[in-house]
Amino acid sequence: MKNNQDIEKAVQQTLNSLDSLQQLEANEYLYAKIKQRMDNTAKVVPMNYNRVMLRLAAVLILFIGINGVSFYVLKHSSVHATQTTSGANAFADAYNLNKNTDSY
Repeated sequence: MKNNQDIEKAVQQTLNSLDSLQQLEANEYLYAKIKQRMDNTAKVVPMNYNRVMLRLAAVLILFIGINGVSFYVLKHSSVHATQTTSGANAFADAYNLNKNTDSY
């Protein structure tokens, strides 16, 4: 390990080098370019948000429409199903199997 004097010397050199630092000036062209990109990005985000919302609304309308049509079709077909006899009942009616009387 290093002794404490070497560590103190390294710390002092580091602190002295930090004292001589100056603030750097940014390139004005670079600053303008970055600022322009940030402004363009801010304008694009609401447009993407609107597209997503329109797609979501279209999917929701389609979902509600399909559910409405299927409800109507199933309700309409259940009315016809109660009026017609099933295959087993029609067979029993044809051969008089559903009556409890003896037919000798």
